[in-house]
Amino acid sequence: MYHIVKFIKEQWLGSILIVLFILFLLYGIEKNSELKKEKEALEKDIEMLEQKELLHWYKLDSLKVTENTIIKKEKLLIQIQHDTIKVIDTMSISELQKYFTNRYNQKDSIE
Repeated sequence: MYHIVKFIKEQWLGSILIVLFILFLLYGIEKNSELKKEKEALEKDIEMLEQKELLHWYKLDSLKVTENTIIKKEKLLIQIQHDTIKVIDTMSISELQKYFTNRYNQKDSIE
């Protein structure tokens, strides 16, 4: 113990530097653990945001599929309409009268 006290008295500047180095080392370790915790929290947030982004992309893809389905149905209806118009255009007047009479006598027609 005597030698340690004697060393500290003779090498006071070195002793102070050693103590400061140890304090800075302990502070750095503590700061590093805090930064690791923050990094883990940020990684969790990033993962959650990526999952939300994937969900949004899934919703957009499903909307695109729905839009394509609607467009196909619309094209089909337009084709049916054109076919019906072609058939009506080729009918004679008596056939047209019969067609429209039957058409508007049905229950689903507009009253």
